[in-house]
Amino acid sequence: MLLQGKHIFVVEDDPRNLAIIRTILRENGARVSFDHWGKTALDELLLQEVDIVLLDLMFPRQVTGYDILAAIRAEPKVAHLPVVAVTASDPDVEMHKAREHGFNGFLSKPIDRRKFPRYIAAVLNGQEIWGDEDLD
Repeated sequence: MLLQGKHIFVVEDDPRNLAIIRTILRENGARVSFDHWGKTALDELLLQEVDIVLLDLMFPRQVTGYDILAAIRAEPKVAHLPVVAVTASDPDVEMHKAREHGFNGFLSKPIDRRKFPRYIAAVLNGQEIWGDEDLD
C-alpha cells in the first residue's frame, strides 16, 4: 500500500469531504487523525506524531488554512512537517497564494481518488506538488 505506516493529520470542516479523504487514505494504508474546527488544529497536532498535514483553506469560524499554517510553522515541534492545501477554492487564485505562504503542495477538490494517494506519497518523499505535471 502506497501510504502504509504513515500517519496523516487532516484539518477539514466538511464531514463529507473528510469521509472521502479518510477513506482513500485508509485504503492506501495510512493512519488518519483529524480536526474539524481549525482553531483547535495546532493543539491536536501537538499531541500526536504525524508525517504530513492536509489542510483545508476555508473554515466557517474566522480562521483560515493560512492562519493554521502560520501557527504550525511557528511551532518548533511541528514546523518541519509538510503541509498540503486541499481546497475547493479557485486554484487560479489560491495556488500562488498557498505557495507564497509556505505550503508544500496544493490539491483541488473534488479529490481524484486515483491520483490523491500518489500526490501525498510524493510530498512525503520531499517533492512539492502543484499540479499533475509535478508527479513523476
